Amino acid sequence: MTKTTFKVTYFLRKDKPLRTGELPINIRITLNTERATFNSKYSVKPEIWNQKTNRAIGKTTYATSINKYLDNVYIKLCDSLRDLEERGIEVTAENIKNNYLGFMEHTQITILGVYQEHNNKMKALIGKGYALSSLEKHYSTIGHLKEFLKWKYKADDLSIERVDYNFISEFQFYLKSERNISNNTSIKYLRNLGKIVRIAINANYLKQNPFVTIKLSYDEIERPFLDITELQRIIQFQPKVKRLEQIKDVFLFCCLTGLAFVDTKTLTEDCLFTSPTGEIWIKKQRQKTKKWSHIPLLPQAKFILDKYEHHAIREKRLLLPMPTNQKMNAYLKEIADLCGINKNLTTHCARHTFATTVTLANKVSMESVSKMLGHSSIMMTKVYARILDVSVAEEMKEVEGLLKF
Repeated sequence: MTKTTFKVTYFLRKDKPLRTGELPINIRITLNTERATFNSKYSVKPEIWNQKTNRAIGKTTYATSINKYLDNVYIKLCDSLRDLEERGIEVTAENIKNNYLGFMEHTQITILGVYQEHNNKMKALIGKGYALSSLEKHYSTIGHLKEFLKWKYKADDLSIERVDYNFISEFQFYLKSERNISNNTSIKYLRNLGKIVRIAINANYLKQNPFVTIKLSYDEIERPFLDITELQRIIQFQPKVKRLEQIKDVFLFCCLTGLAFVDTKTLTEDCLFTSPTGEIWIKKQRQKTKKWSHIPLLPQAKFILDKYEHHAIREKRLLLPMPTNQKMNAYLKEIADLCGINKNLTTHCARHTFATTVTLANKVSMESVSKMLGHSSIMMTKVYARILDVSVAEEMKEVEGLLKF
């Protein structure tokens, strides 16, 4: 690592003598090999000036006042350097000089400034290409970023030029160590920041992409789903409380359709279509990806919809009574305890159950499952796919029949 050298020297302008015989004192800032020079507006008699010590000779009031001024200049130049660092402005000899003289622009391009501008534009485009949920994720990221800047740099903001490899690495460390955020969630925050970095690069605020040498690897997570035995327990469960009965119905509906929570919550009569052969289909654009889900409605799922045909929710043309996602998951935990299921039941667990137990385990093709889930790529569907023990057993039975000794 190269050591930074900062030096301040003073010299006389012999080519600019004053009428009094004094010579102007110039000040030179040297930062590494870069120089910046300016006039001090002070002058001194050349016979009392020592160029080696950069000071006036003697203890007269005249010499003392000059030396005191020069000491004060040095202190203020050091303050100027620190001020640039704290404000996230590039530290150069020229910037140190301009900041000291008051010529420095204080309206710098900052990381939070660029991020806030992005969020403002995204907010204006909600429903016109962006979902509110996407904006909320960026709100979370910028919130963590503000706290990180205070924690690491003791600053409210930082020049976009300071966003380099070390900045990204320290932000990742902060999320994991100080905020106790999991690796996968921290990567999502870093990817959000990566979008802002790309905006800065395209606008020529940044010369290099600091993410080029950053490796962001997700940890593989075992996503819970219900096997057929556990699903049957939920189906046979008879709640004594109405709120649990509604939660059970909604959860089963998600298991039978693969719809995400927000897509189930916003499901309306307009999403139901009858095919020429009399089958009822759900055709809905997913809020998250904007891809269309085309799902043939199983009789069991239609039964749940019919059950709430006269519910007050139908006045809003919605099909199912649903609480908030937080309450939904809290009630599902209660149902799991009552059914003796030692798994974290969530609406996303229902989506995985649809992909694995309801469809793929029953030999529905990966392509069809991808279409129903509304995935933009079949690679996304493979995340949901599980190879069940029963499937392995069935396939090995076929192998057993082929092998004869």
